Amino acid sequence: MAHPSMTGFGSAQTDCPTGRLSLELRSVNSRYFELHPRLPDEFRWSESHLRERLQAAISRGKVELRVGMSRTEASLSQTQINPAGLASALRLAHEIRCDHEEITPFSVNDLLRLPGVLIEPQLSQDEWLKLLNGLLTEALQQFTTNRQAEGQRLAEVIEHRLDQLTALCAQAQTLVPEAIAAQQQRLSEKLREAIGLTIAGKELSAEHATALEDRIRQEAAVYGLRIDIAEEIDRLGAHLAAARQTLNASANKSGIGKRLDFLTQEMNREANTLGSKSASIELSKISIEMKLLIEQIREQVQNLE
Repeated sequence: MAHPSMTGFGSAQTDCPTGRLSLELRSVNSRYFELHPRLPDEFRWSESHLRERLQAAISRGKVELRVGMSRTEASLSQTQINPAGLASALRLAHEIRCDHEEITPFSVNDLLRLPGVLIEPQLSQDEWLKLLNGLLTEALQQFTTNRQAEGQRLAEVIEHRLDQLTALCAQAQTLVPEAIAAQQQRLSEKLREAIGLTIAGKELSAEHATALEDRIRQEAAVYGLRIDIAEEIDRLGAHLAAARQTLNASANKSGIGKRLDFLTQEMNREANTLGSKSASIELSKISIEMKLLIEQIREQVQNLE
């Protein structure tokens, strides 16, 4: 099973005596769990309960929760006018208009929205909670399925980038000996040229010439060690293996996104060092390609839970 993405969507709705109750979940990536509820005033009391359920199901992500109520034909058929409430609303409207003629006349819709004008079916808090729990369960199922599918897509993208990085590591390994040998040869030639200019016109003894050749070989060997990137490639390979292991770990294991994010930072460090020590244009190009792929992995990892 794939590790879930932090991007997801789920919704559910049901008809009840007062209309159509709907619930919607949307999420984007975030370092922690963040809930942003959008609840009508009459459902504010349910926020702590809904938050508790969501926090138990979602470990990371910025989640938006929307609850809404809309009228239906069935609910309107059960709604009645409260004569006393309507009379009070009309009286108040008349008094306001008499004192403030500049105010726009009230419409029927305005009157119907006033408290006490309508007699509507009523549900107890327990009945509302049962409806909300049912909708949340349904929405979470769709939400989870959606995030699993997106997580699978992200995992496939990351896996492909890891394959490309592994191929670049192998390519770099084949270029290293030749690049080091070429650089050592160039260094030896420059040292011999510099020594030749310094002692021009003077004949060297065989002992002195042998000592100079030994020194040239030592300098070339030291330089070769400085530009050898074998260790960086080995460490990068270890990070790639750890990333694959993390990616293929159980989907129930938490913190996958954070672990992969850490590994991409380590990969980037090795790729940077490899670039700074590159002994050839080809190796420099490989380093640049590696950093581009690592950045692409990092962008995808940010969306994994």
